[in-house]
Amino acid sequence: MDNELKAENFLLNGGQNEEVTNQTYQPVKHHWFFKRSLDESKEIWLPFSKKDSAALEEAYVSEKPTPEKIVATDGGRFDVNIELRIKTPVYWKGEPIEVRRCSWFYKSSTSAKYLPYQEHIAANLEIEYKSCFDNKKWHKRIELPSRDTIVLHSHDVIVLFPPSIPTDDWNQTPTQERPRVVRRGVEGFDIEEGELEKVDHLLFMVHGIGSVCDLKFRTVYEVVDVFRSTSLQLLRSHYQSSCEKGTANRLEVLPISWHDELHSEDTGVDKRLKSITLDSMSTLREFTNDTLLDILFYTSPLYCQKIISTVGNELNRLFELFKKRNPSFKGRVSLCGHSLGSLILFDLLSHQQSPEKDSKEACNAGQSIKPDRRISHMYGATGAGITRIHYPQLTFQPKALFAMGSPIGMFVTVRGLDSLGEDFALPNCESFFNIFHPYDPVAYRIESLINPKLASVKPMLIPHHKGRKRIHLELKETLSRVGADLKQRVVDSVKHTWNSLFQMGVVPAYGPALEEDTRVIEEEEVEETSKNIEPEPPLTESVGILNKGRRVDYVLQESPFELFSEYISSLRSHVCYWESEDTMLFILKEIYSTMEVKPDSQIPQATMTIERPLDAGSRRGSAVITTPPVSSQIEQNVNGTT
Repeated sequence: MDNELKAENFLLNGGQNEEVTNQTYQPVKHHWFFKRSLDESKEIWLPFSKKDSAALEEAYVSEKPTPEKIVATDGGRFDVNIELRIKTPVYWKGEPIEVRRCSWFYKSSTSAKYLPYQEHIAANLEIEYKSCFDNKKWHKRIELPSRDTIVLHSHDVIVLFPPSIPTDDWNQTPTQERPRVVRRGVEGFDIEEGELEKVDHLLFMVHGIGSVCDLKFRTVYEVVDVFRSTSLQLLRSHYQSSCEKGTANRLEVLPISWHDELHSEDTGVDKRLKSITLDSMSTLREFTNDTLLDILFYTSPLYCQKIISTVGNELNRLFELFKKRNPSFKGRVSLCGHSLGSLILFDLLSHQQSPEKDSKEACNAGQSIKPDRRISHMYGATGAGITRIHYPQLTFQPKALFAMGSPIGMFVTVRGLDSLGEDFALPNCESFFNIFHPYDPVAYRIESLINPKLASVKPMLIPHHKGRKRIHLELKETLSRVGADLKQRVVDSVKHTWNSLFQMGVVPAYGPALEEDTRVIEEEEVEETSKNIEPEPPLTESVGILNKGRRVDYVLQESPFELFSEYISSLRSHVCYWESEDTMLFILKEIYSTMEVKPDSQIPQATMTIERPLDAGSRRGSAVITTPPVSSQIEQNVNGTT
């Protein structure tokens, strides 16, 4: 950044008084970048991590044969062909991404980010730069093929002048663009260190309806990238000591896509839908055909088979490919599904065959782990044109299933099953967690299907990732606590006044009417306090063995802005899980608890956080308020009041 400031000052001073110092020429250090297109007219270049760039550079300068110059990057999820300068995904289909070995950078007139020059241009600039050093002559002007002019004023002051703009029809010369700074090397760039090689746990994520997963129209591959990177940040912040000791490394998250296969030319479903779709409101009808109809497709035996087979086969294929590329992997595998994706995984796991060993252990324990009869009832009988669905058998045993914004409960009910029963469990999966936002219109509970008495029991509240409740929930509890305290003071004051008047002979003894009124007030106080403040009492009803005797339903905390408008927030709440740090940390804690790795007791955090809706320019919107907790302030005021 010092060189950039010097260049800026040089431009502000009109190119005067620049001190040229004697420096020793140092060859530029190259760094590898890849291109990401935001739209048809805008693109940005992002740096590989330091670890990946070093591996690419080592392969580039090596003397190995061309076929061997393929380097795995991004935790092994991409392969880079150095000769072709392309980056391709390993686990899913995708267009090749251009990569570049970069050393010189400039800013365009429309972008605030630095863009790398093409390699041959950067090489020529480096030759001219070295020549200025060797000859001790600066202020060298270099004209580029784009007609831009670069001036090498000194070793750390390099500027770019756009091409001259001709006069217009009125013989007036428009104001020329201001010169821009050129950077040599990547010193000062914010570049990540890179992902660790060791993977602790593998998590497969299955998307819901449609080809996009959120309101930003991002694909499952893009939202999983966000989920993975944010989870890594949470792991490093909440498991810092475990990361330093090497007991916690990283969670690998891979996407599973089934939408493209369903709407491919092989099925021909899009072509048939197009022939019967009305011409009016074309955008809305295209959205319906591409998204909402996926729910109906899943209820059709023909297309349900296509979806189930795609997901099951992809899970097996990616697991085998992952093991091949990570032969030292000894961890477990979990599954996560969003919306309809959670139902697909639930149905798939419900039809897995129990291992013989587990079956014998279950029989010895007197437990039933074969809900085949109940499950077969859920999906109906064959015959009368109804096709039996063939469910692929997984080649691995999932540790847990995480359902986000899941309609499983609704589908089970619609299929005609009143109750799953306390002995219901997924044959080949140990744990099940039903995670939902309180305003999610697609999410339904599961516990009441296990035990109808649990319908009146609130779901478990997922903690905030900063270690405290959101501000409005804290304020609500604080006000309840203050109200209860004031109410108790009123009751005590009435009792004291009545006793004083009785001793003076003014009023009769403490009568049953006043006793009843006091008792009612005290009972209301206790009820209100326990409802808003006290932790939930231990469950007396069984939650079954679906989650090994633990709770199944888990609810996120809504933000203050969502509280103001539940209906407006409903659509966003259904797709909030991809960026919900609370959801990510909850999954991390459940996964690492099975490895006996606990989070740190103290984590870096702000005093209080208010989350606001996402804007177009940021990935997560949050405003941090560094004020003392509201609860402590109010409690101090109450305690100081007589």
